[in-house]
Amino acid sequence: MVAALTPQQQIGWEANLKLSFARRQQKTVLTGKKHNGPLMVQKPFYPENNGCCHVYLIHPPGGIVGGDLIKLSTYLDEDAHALITTPGATKFYRSIGPIATQSQTIYLEDNATLEWLPQETVYFNDCNANASTKIHLKDNNRFFAWEIQCLGLPAQKEFLTSGQCVQKLEVWQNNTPVLLETNRLNSNDILLDADWGLQGYKALGTFIASDKYTKANQEQVMGIIQQRDDLIASCTRINDLFIVRAMSTYAEKIKLLFTTLWHTLRPQILDIESSSPRIWHT
Repeated sequence: MVAALTPQQQIGWEANLKLSFARRQQKTVLTGKKHNGPLMVQKPFYPENNGCCHVYLIHPPGGIVGGDLIKLSTYLDEDAHALITTPGATKFYRSIGPIATQSQTIYLEDNATLEWLPQETVYFNDCNANASTKIHLKDNNRFFAWEIQCLGLPAQKEFLTSGQCVQKLEVWQNNTPVLLETNRLNSNDILLDADWGLQGYKALGTFIASDKYTKANQEQVMGIIQQRDDLIASCTRINDLFIVRAMSTYAEKIKLLFTTLWHTLRPQILDIESSSPRIWHT
């Protein structure tokens, strides 16, 4: 018989990070950076000439385990433009019972531009994970966002045969929900292999772009999707959001598709050429 966990044993890492961005003259600057625990950013980068602030979220422990509570709060002031990514995959490791929680909330003021482009999230066997991202928009924001999940390590033949995860992605506009997406994935659920579910694929992702100012060319996007025979993807529009959902055997395939879409649509929607974060190439 497994002994019950004491409250002390159930407590893991607790980390909080609050970021604030504001436009100062010709560029966006990181005006606020408060952190508690192992979640931080080192410094902003400016690889582009348009003043976009690139920031890399760093989680030194390298993974999230049962009992961990990771919380990010980000605020973009008027006219600010930030690109936020991660240096590597987010990893939810095995839990002996307690839930591992990661919550991310982002607020945009008028005319702010957000590019939320984290690398994939990997759910290891025996995980008990709860991950959520909530983005709050005004009427005149522009943004890109993607989130990619991988169930186990398919390339190493390590699958999610035991464990569970809940992943939420929400987009609100003027305090009204525009997109509420929830994936509840349990290792024993028929959803994982059913024809109406994941069909045995181990990776899934959602790509979102705002296309209010310059309408995204749906035929162009579908042309990119149809060139790929290593995944299943479809696109749709909800109000001013252009959404692509994809499934594949490997997260890398979805990330390549989403990166291609971002490179293609960014000049149309933001009127600037794409510039990949340097951390993606290291």
